[in-house]
Amino acid sequence: MITIGGDIHLKTSTFCVLNEQGQRLARQKVLNDPDTIKSFIVSFPGEKQFSIEATYNWQVFYELLKDAVDEFHLLHPKKLQAIIQSQAKSDNADADMLAELTWRGRLPEAYTSCAETRQFRHLLRARVKVAQQIASVKNQIHALINANIFYSQRPKNFKDLFCKRGLIYLQTVALPEKDRFLVDELLAEIQQLEKTKAQLQTYIEQAEFHTEDMELLSTVSGLKKSKLLKYIVASEIDNLARFRNARALVAYAGLIPRERSSGEKIRKGALRSDSNTFLRWALIEASLGAILSDKGLKAYYQDVRKRHNPSAARVACARKLLTAVYYVLRDRRPYYSAEQLPAASRAPSIAVS
Repeated sequence: MITIGGDIHLKTSTFCVLNEQGQRLARQKVLNDPDTIKSFIVSFPGEKQFSIEATYNWQVFYELLKDAVDEFHLLHPKKLQAIIQSQAKSDNADADMLAELTWRGRLPEAYTSCAETRQFRHLLRARVKVAQQIASVKNQIHALINANIFYSQRPKNFKDLFCKRGLIYLQTVALPEKDRFLVDELLAEIQQLEKTKAQLQTYIEQAEFHTEDMELLSTVSGLKKSKLLKYIVASEIDNLARFRNARALVAYAGLIPRERSSGEKIRKGALRSDSNTFLRWALIEASLGAILSDKGLKAYYQDVRKRHNPSAARVACARKLLTAVYYVLRDRRPYYSAEQLPAASRAPSIAVS
């Protein structure tokens, strides 16, 4: 089987081609033109395996070459970095190393979802990012107001600067000329972002995705009322079989803190950054509603909060909630909160308390 390793970039890519004995047949840098890339790949007769790193534009290469090669390998960037310890960093060296790792079968592979799932993720992630942009712009306005006006000088007929009365205040409050101009521009930006957010939300509400999973997720505390959160959880997990157990899914979401332990000393730090931050965001958002609606989870939150801080307690609840999601999807059974379980029932349940 021919082995091809590709070091891909925006404008060009470098490919290294090995024969069955691992000897290099070719190494070539080509323009990222679909016809040029495909012509180069198919110019080598026989069965072919192709590997690239999961960079931001891997999807366009996957769709182009998935039917032109016998095996397509998508490699995990972090795991790949741990394997490749080369001091000579170049496109040629990277392509050679990718081809050699593929030929030897030492592949830190990443999961490849279908095109429909990837496109739906783009939509959902855009919706989340727009909401985050709105929050960021609002924080800028808060900072400008606080820089010019004491909190005690604000009117007392509203608590939120961005409610109806708060917006009237923001539009009329006296500010220095430059800050007045900036606040007006930021308010206009919020208005446009809110319009985009509403359009995205309407599109999402009308979409259909993973229908059976959505029905099961609709039984989970904190996810029942939010189609957005259910869609994010379903699309980011996609195929539950790729996780060997619930802990692997929790780690994928980055809900397990960093640990640096040696001997009898155990040190735990902040949450991992090299994780699926969108799935983590969705579970932390869902945890608040779950704490309010699920007595068992509320008791767990209060217990953790006594020993830690509210943020840590909420992350702990998100971790417990995602564990419950794993078993709901694995066993194809509804979620049961503590108060939903029959008192005399001995049947195994999905209770989180």
